Amino acid sequence: MKNIIQFLPEKVIHQIAAGEVIERPSSVLKELLENAIDANAKMIDIFIKNSGKTLVQLIDDGIGMNMNDAKMSIERHATSKIKKTDDIFRIQTKGFRGEALASIALISQLEIQTKSKEDILGIHLFVEEGKIKKQFPISMIKGTRVSVKNIFYKFPVRRRFLKSSRIEFQYIIYEFYKIVLAHRNITYRFYHNNKILFYFKKTSLIERIKEIFFKKKIKNLVPIFIKKNRILVEGFVSIPDISIKKGNQFLLINQRFVKHFFLHRKIIHAYDGFLKDFKSASYFIFIFIDSNMVNWNIHPTKKEVKLEEEEMIGDIIQQEIKGILFNQYKVKNKELKNYDIFLSYRKKDYLLNNFYDRLSDKEKIFQLESWFHKINESDSYKSEKNFELLNKLSHYVLHKTEIKTFQFNRKYIIFILNNEYIVFVDQHRAHKNILFEFFLRKKSLISQQFIFPIKVKLSKKEYFSLKNIKNDLINFGFHLYLYEESIYLYSVPENIQQNMLVEIIKNIVRYNFVQGEENNKKKLLQIISESASIKYGTKLYPEKMECIIKDLFCSCHNPNYTYLEDTIFFVLSKNFFNK
Repeated sequence: MKNIIQFLPEKVIHQIAAGEVIERPSSVLKELLENAIDANAKMIDIFIKNSGKTLVQLIDDGIGMNMNDAKMSIERHATSKIKKTDDIFRIQTKGFRGEALASIALISQLEIQTKSKEDILGIHLFVEEGKIKKQFPISMIKGTRVSVKNIFYKFPVRRRFLKSSRIEFQYIIYEFYKIVLAHRNITYRFYHNNKILFYFKKTSLIERIKEIFFKKKIKNLVPIFIKKNRILVEGFVSIPDISIKKGNQFLLINQRFVKHFFLHRKIIHAYDGFLKDFKSASYFIFIFIDSNMVNWNIHPTKKEVKLEEEEMIGDIIQQEIKGILFNQYKVKNKELKNYDIFLSYRKKDYLLNNFYDRLSDKEKIFQLESWFHKINESDSYKSEKNFELLNKLSHYVLHKTEIKTFQFNRKYIIFILNNEYIVFVDQHRAHKNILFEFFLRKKSLISQQFIFPIKVKLSKKEYFSLKNIKNDLINFGFHLYLYEESIYLYSVPENIQQNMLVEIIKNIVRYNFVQGEENNKKKLLQIISESASIKYGTKLYPEKMECIIKDLFCSCHNPNYTYLEDTIFFVLSKNFFNK
């Protein structure tokens, strides 16, 4: 039987390999740009014709090549970037495999003009099918000019699979954007069909983003900055904006654009609860990491990458974005003025049922609110004048296994006492008082630990104000670290919700604390209690309302008034409603 498995011809092997690296004209531009950057170019000119199908030409002022290097550059696996196996795990250049020019030479008509600083003359090479057809010396300045003509001219099937000129040009522009975002210390001029389209000078990241994506003022991008051990993350992320239909999402590791699906998911899901459509989120995130923590050698075009500690990196980025969103994004709640009542339990005693029935109509809800202003001494029981009633309240709440409550106007928690009285508790004042007394009395506080610290940026004045009360905050259960005009929160008291942290810190630093003042502790407690307490307009569910009632009447020394002497609750007899 004749053998059917045979060695592929060397030419076919090279053509297969070239197809992995060069997919379309944009792949050619990417490889040429990366070579120019590795050559320390400071000025790059790009000339495109017919969306790259006819010509992709790049001229740079980099270090150039001598005659022998120029000839070697079109050979497969010929590179100046690595010399031994260990170098693969410390890649700091754009290219390293020695496949780019070799692959381009196989699928196009290639011309290379180059000269190094040391040489008197440069060299001009004409290459087809991977072989040098002509060569001669030329007079030129230091640098390199590479012209790639008629891509896939010997591969009509591959050429037919290219998209329309418009789509292929979009691919080219996208590759160009990725490079000019990452390498902003280079001047770029970009020409298409002899017309200049882009002229980018050296600039900052935010200005480059504005040049490319936002012709007008940028209004929804905020900076992100994280420094942790051997990892640096910086860039910009968007805050939710309903006018944005589709965002721009760029992730770069060591200045190379990558597709990293795990990190992308971490970034996108930081917007959970803030966005319905994740496509509208924008991010421009640069990760700088030790080269030995990155494995670039898993994809022919280096679009995919493997990172050490990628889970930790994803978590810290997600945590930082969440912190930014909590700080920047203000929910516009149109329902705060709605008057709604919801019943918390299916089983209702007669008085509660009757009360609810009478208030089910919105007109009667308005009436009830007007009744609050008409309450007189005979109708309302002041608890400080009626110790017996207060004792009844405390005893009822302490021993009742199930307290039936409902919420009125998202402001009052209402429950029935012994089928005789209706108790109205101001939800914001009650919770504020609970928190104030909690912090005032607790000597050792249980803290909830974060996997990664929450960072809040501060002004210089805010930083020093916070530094003056750092020890007080630590005593209250806020474990923190102050560094470079930022506060890093590692844990907070167990009864403080994480989404309130940024607001708490911002409210604290608005007050100018002076170190050693006697009033610091009390003022700090007031600010924390006010900031962390449940606000008016917050919808409360039965379990939360019952918890507030029990904490107020069973744990607080003074359930009657807040520290600002505001009344927390009042009691009405059922006779009031008979009127």
